Amino acid sequence: MKHIVLTALFGIVAVTTGAAQDRPSYCDDIPVMYDKTVAPPSDALPRFNTASVTEYKVQVAILKFTHPKDYPFHKSLVARYRPCEQVWVVESRESFASRAEAEKLQAELKRLGYKGAYLIELLGFQ
Repeated sequence: MKHIVLTALFGIVAVTTGAAQDRPSYCDDIPVMYDKTVAPPSDALPRFNTASVTEYKVQVAILKFTHPKDYPFHKSLVARYRPCEQVWVVESRESFASRAEAEKLQAELKRLGYKGAYLIELLGFQ
């Protein structure tokens, strides 16, 4: 009986540590609020000679309890894993500089059955 209890305890510990390793350790150190600094302020961030550019992507799904390999997606889509949230984000493979181009892909994806397709705005630098 003692061996059964010990085996069960070791099994539970192995399962919980295996699940904890799915999330990277840096996910636990994310600050809750960005206005509270963890470290004292350092020097200002370096400045580069770049200009900000607004770009657009089309997202169609966020998968929490399933894997994207289980679904055949359109060839213009890609799945990206977010380890801290433990979700897969299915979005357009490329980003668009023009909102009209992104809306065109959004309309095409909605016509194909992706009813939840929506635009997200990105900030890029050139």
